[in-house]
Amino acid sequence: MKPGSDQQSISLTITDMSHDGKGIGHVDGQTIFVQEAVPGDQIEAAIEIQKKNYAVARCLSITGPSPDRIEPSCPFAKHCGGCSLQSYDYQAQLLLKRRQVIDALTRIGHLEEAESLTGPVIGMQDPLHYRSKVQLPVRGTAEKPLIGFYEANSHTVIDADVCEIQPVICDQIRETIRRHINQYRIEPYNEETHTGVLRHVIIRVGFATGDVMVGLILNQKDVSIAENELARQLKQTIEMWSDDQIKNLHLSCFYIGYNMKKTNNIQTSDYLIVSGQPWIEEQIGSIRYRLSPLAFFQVNPVQTEKLFAEIVRLASLTGNEQIWDLYCGTGSISLQLAQKAKQVIGVESVAEAIQDAQTNAQLNQIDNVTFIHSKSEEMATQLVDQGYLPDLVVVDPPRKGCDASLIETLNQIKPDRIIYVSCNPATLARDISLLLPAGYAVQTIQPVDLFPWTLHVETVVLITRAKE
Repeated sequence: MKPGSDQQSISLTITDMSHDGKGIGHVDGQTIFVQEAVPGDQIEAAIEIQKKNYAVARCLSITGPSPDRIEPSCPFAKHCGGCSLQSYDYQAQLLLKRRQVIDALTRIGHLEEAESLTGPVIGMQDPLHYRSKVQLPVRGTAEKPLIGFYEANSHTVIDADVCEIQPVICDQIRETIRRHINQYRIEPYNEETHTGVLRHVIIRVGFATGDVMVGLILNQKDVSIAENELARQLKQTIEMWSDDQIKNLHLSCFYIGYNMKKTNNIQTSDYLIVSGQPWIEEQIGSIRYRLSPLAFFQVNPVQTEKLFAEIVRLASLTGNEQIWDLYCGTGSISLQLAQKAKQVIGVESVAEAIQDAQTNAQLNQIDNVTFIHSKSEEMATQLVDQGYLPDLVVVDPPRKGCDASLIETLNQIKPDRIIYVSCNPATLARDISLLLPAGYAVQTIQPVDLFPWTLHVETVVLITRAKE
């Protein structure tokens, strides 16, 4: 069936959602993916792409709305690709995310008891204005710059003046930069021709400290954008803003970054501090973190505190443990655990992250943690050869999951406990399926919602080894 005005419509009920936010229904045994549909909707749709095992359809009308369907509070929700669940009740989102974790662990991980082991998703009391880091592409013209997020499944920028998942101060900063672009005729980046100057605006906010970092990513060097005047305007905008959510807002860091490559990567290590210091600070629990422009850190401070508390709870530390924290990033989990352990070794392949981790250890006067710049799978083998055997291993890998050789090493050295922190239920399930044959058993599965209004979910899993 091909797209066109004479398309035959089909009726279906949406029963699930895909990882990219499409509603899922079934007709005659075939899976149908439909944009802008949520579980429980009854719809009329038209097939636009027909494949052998599935089809993609366009929603023509909603004949019976889901009881969990809501009116989006964001005026840009229909087109913006930033949040795929704006039309879905928040409590229903939490149930959906729990089911996705269970389904992945059952289907991919072959964990029959996944349902009984998985707790309710730890959600937010107020799931708005939670995101502490925002990356906004800039397109259009100097007269009419487009500053927003990409439209779903495209690189078309949806111009916007508000975003309800970021702090309100970010909207004020965006409009200050928009006026500056107009005044100084700064040409936005053109992705097709690889011309123009301003590619991205990056904003980072310390919720506990009020520190604000603003970065502009440029496509050219040796070009004037009146950055000192913009720094003055940003400082004034931020310090004049009164916010009930974040106290004492102030501009701590304003930098210019350079990226002249044809790439989807946003930042490079080539940047210049225009105003302030080369970092902001954030605090989670009792630990203070210093974050440089390139530092990775969870973007939901409220939920990150709950996530870290869950990790520490499951670790059940007595003060005598040797811990490995693999894929440790800026040491955020390592430092939380080091307060209650004998020794922690953190391993991370990104050099800048290790520098931040070492700085954060010094900042908090924590001396029982060592950070090593290396690939986790390579360093794990070296640590074993050097006689370092862990009581607990924490892994927090990227979405692709753990390297296969790391799983092999863990199966060989058999630490008593593994805590797996995952942002991808599918790779989490795959890796667990490789640990179970080595005598491990899953004890607890705890999802945490770090990204309301999206399908992403963080999961903490406690895995223990049966005593021989």
